[in-house]
Amino acid sequence: MSPRQVVEQLTACGVRVDIARFHAWESGENSPTEQELFALADVLWCRTADLMGIREPRTLTEHRLARQFTTAKLAGSIAMDTAQYERAEARNEWTGDAQQTAALLRLLNLTPLQLTRATERSGAPEPVSRRVHAR
Repeated sequence: MSPRQVVEQLTACGVRVDIARFHAWESGENSPTEQELFALADVLWCRTADLMGIREPRTLTEHRLARQFTTAKLAGSIAMDTAQYERAEARNEWTGDAQQTAALLRLLNLTPLQLTRATERSGAPEPVSRRVHAR
């Protein structure tokens, strides 16, 4: 697909993006919002992880984005306050109770070991690549 075709398809999906913004994503000058990223993955029929330039999600944020959840949607789905969930991602530290943890594992398709690795306190989480890799 050409950039113009991608932009047209995004618009058809209800995500308004102009061609200059799309080119800024490709160049790494700008990054798409979560909603734009999810719509772009749908339009291109690829995984969000592919667009983020990662092979396997490592952080809680990457796992969430790979499953196309906004923070608010995921927090609501696991019965957690959105601000509390956002703090967990920002601090790279899981603080959910047993029920929230079980729901998180199910929704993100994680094992307990993967959750532990995703929230290890070995430093700040690595930022998601800003460059969008269009096919």
